[in-house]
Amino acid sequence: MEYKLYTLVDITHTGQYRNEQHKQKERCQEQNFNTLLQTLGIRSNIHYNNSPDPIEIKGSLIGFDTDKIIRVWRFDFSTERDFVYELEDNPVGGLITDFHLVPYIKGLNEDMEQQYAVFNTSDPGKNIVFFKK
Repeated sequence: MEYKLYTLVDITHTGQYRNEQHKQKERCQEQNFNTLLQTLGIRSNIHYNNSPDPIEIKGSLIGFDTDKIIRVWRFDFSTERDFVYELEDNPVGGLITDFHLVPYIKGLNEDMEQQYAVFNTSDPGKNIVFFKK
């Protein structure tokens, strides 16, 4: 099955796997991307063709509590099994549960400052949303 997510968290896939001088920011971005992949992988092996892309969009169009144009990262992925994230008749309910309060590294290229450095899947303060394609 195919899914997409949008997040306010900088999950840029930089390929910076080691701590190196003058590349700390890229390392932190990569760590956030790895956290994303590991959390997605709790229930299934995933496949993706493209790295997360930052886009600018009106937040309310994709489920965030703002009408402003904001920078979000979009990530499209698929699973090897169907309905693996379905929970309580919600096709992305498992993702909502799995990601809630997972920590990340903040202060990178985010537009909207977050109070806590955790993924929040519920309002107020939602910073990640999921969709089944």
